[in-house]
Amino acid sequence: MNTKIQMPSGFTARKESKELIISAEGKEVKREMFHPLIDLKIKDNEILLDSKKENRNMKKMMMTHSAHIKNMVRGLQKPFKYKLKVCGSHYPITVKVEGKNIIIINYLGQKVPKKCKIVGDAKVTVNKDEITVESMNKEYAGMTAGIIEKTCQVKNYDRRIFQDGIYIIEKDGKKI
Repeated sequence: MNTKIQMPSGFTARKESKELIISAEGKEVKREMFHPLIDLKIKDNEILLDSKKENRNMKKMMMTHSAHIKNMVRGLQKPFKYKLKVCGSHYPITVKVEGKNIIIINYLGQKVPKKCKIVGDAKVTVNKDEITVESMNKEYAGMTAGIIEKTCQVKNYDRRIFQDGIYIIEKDGKKI
């Protein structure tokens, strides 16, 4: 069983040990791509995935690897973008970016600020009550947005009344 993935013009791919690196226009995305039964080869601007077995589990793994490679290419063409909305009805919430951390101040009137880590090379910008997370790597952008949303999850209160928090409202241009 084999799969071919054609790279767009101007894109180059190389493999270093277990890592696949795709680069274009001075930017690059890395991802560990290893499975003991899948051979990954690069020939003539194509990535070839070849498996030793032919069953449905291997087909699933081949399609997963293929989807990851396509997401890497898509991220280099146009970065993945998540938008989050800061909702504070009881207390005004302040959000700041300091280095590789996001600081959330006055969430539900708490005195101690909450901290979230920015995953990988994701870029976070705060504009009043809207947070934008952007990255060429889909996992980094999604994980950072998810961590921010999870940090401001309402606990031990009635969620119908206390709707304060930070919520994902847009994923890659699609409203949720």
